[in-house]
Amino acid sequence: MVEDEDENEEEFPTRPLEPVILLILIVMLLLTTGFEDEDEDDDEKENFLKAVCPGTKAGAGLVWSFAGGLSIIAARHTAMKHNPFQSIYREQFEVVEQRLGNVTLYPHTDQLPLLHRALNLEFLGPLPGYIARVDKRADGFHKILRRNATMMYCSVLNGARADELRLYSLPDADRVARLTIVQQVTESTPLGRVHRFRFYGPDGFFPEIRLSGKRIAFADHVLQRFSQRVPNPLGTDITNLLSSFYGNNLIGLPVGPGRAFVMRHMDSILAFTYKESADEYFLTTCLTVNEMSSLREERPVRAYNFHYGEAFTEPADRSEPVKNMAAYIEIWRQRTPLEAVTSLRPEAKKDLRREWSRLAQNIREIALVEGHGPGSDIQFLDYIPGPRLMEAFPPEPCPEGEKLRARIVAQHPTMKAVIDQHKTDLHDSLIQ
Repeated sequence: MVEDEDENEEEFPTRPLEPVILLILIVMLLLTTGFEDEDEDDDEKENFLKAVCPGTKAGAGLVWSFAGGLSIIAARHTAMKHNPFQSIYREQFEVVEQRLGNVTLYPHTDQLPLLHRALNLEFLGPLPGYIARVDKRADGFHKILRRNATMMYCSVLNGARADELRLYSLPDADRVARLTIVQQVTESTPLGRVHRFRFYGPDGFFPEIRLSGKRIAFADHVLQRFSQRVPNPLGTDITNLLSSFYGNNLIGLPVGPGRAFVMRHMDSILAFTYKESADEYFLTTCLTVNEMSSLREERPVRAYNFHYGEAFTEPADRSEPVKNMAAYIEIWRQRTPLEAVTSLRPEAKKDLRREWSRLAQNIREIALVEGHGPGSDIQFLDYIPGPRLMEAFPPEPCPEGEKLRARIVAQHPTMKAVIDQHKTDLHDSLIQ
C-alpha cells in the first residue's frame, strides 16, 4: 500500500460549508428555538452474483473476477458480523454480514429489501405529505425540501448507528432524493483490504457511481486515515467520508510525488491520492494540509464528474476552475486546519423517532431560512445524472423566509454570516 507523504470568470461552487453541516447548525437552533407554526437453482444464483458488485463478472461455475485479477468461487455465503437492527418496524432482527470467498458484504444482500422497507417507513412516516409524496412532477422547491429531509435523516440523525448501517441520500433520474442503504463491499487482497460502496434504494441498487467514466475503489488506508485525521463525531467517520467525497467537486492536482483528488472540506482541504488504471481510480490514502509535502499548480485544471453508470461524456462548456485551484493552494500554504465539527446535542439522539417526528415538520422552515422558496430550482451538476446536485435560489426573496431568518439571526447573530456565505456559494448554482 502507498504510504503517506510527511475560467473564464465563472467557477463551479466549492461550497466551503457542506449542506449537511448547515443542516446540523439549523437543526440545533430549531431544537432550542422551535417553530410553532436459502436454496436456489443455478440460474437464480448466477443472477444474484451478477447483481452483487457492479463491474464484477459472474462466470460459469459462479466464479467472480475482480479488477485486481483475483478470482473467487462463490459457492455459499457465511454470515459473520451481526448487529441488532435499530427499527421499530422490525424488532428482534439481526443485520448480518455476507461472505463470498475473500469478499465480504455488509449488510447481507438478501436483507436489503427488508431493511430498506423498514427504514423508509420510519423516514417517510413523520414527513408532511407534500414532502413524502414528491415525485418527478414536483417543482424545484419541493425537490429541495425532499433533498433536505433525506440528508437530515441519513447523515445528521443516522450518522452513527449501533447496527453499523450507513444511510445516504441519492437523487434518482428525476432529481428526487431517495433514502439509500450503503452496502460496503470489502475484498481482501495480498496488499490489504479494498473497499467499494453500493447504494440500495426503493427500486433496488442505484447504478454504480463512477468518476468521469471510471470505477472507484478505496484502500483500507483511506478509511483509517480519514477516521484519524478528519474531525468526526463518534461513529460517523464512514458516513462523513461518503458525504464528503461523493458530495464534493474534485479537481486533480500534483501532490507530493504523485497526484490526488483535492476538495474543499469545511475551511480547509483534503487530498485523496490515487492510482489510475484503464477503468478505475484506486484511492490510496487521505491527506490533510499537514501531510501534503507539496501542492502544485497545473494548467489546464482537471475537473471531474460523478455520474451514474458507465456512459460518460465530458461537459463541453464547463469553465476551468482556476480560482478554486488557487484557493486550495493558498489554504495549503497557510496550513489552514480542519475545525472541529458540530454535532447534535446528546439528548437529541436518545429518542431518534421522537426527534425525527419533530424535525420533519420543520423541513420547510429550514429551506426558507437557507433562502429557498417558490421559484427555487435544482439540477444535476453539469446536467449529468449522478449524486451531485446544484441548487438555485428564487429570483425574488421569499417574504416568509426573510422573517424566519431574521428571527434566527436575532437570537443567534453568528448565523447571519453562516447563512450568507452558504447562499453566496450556491447562488444560481450553474443553472442557466
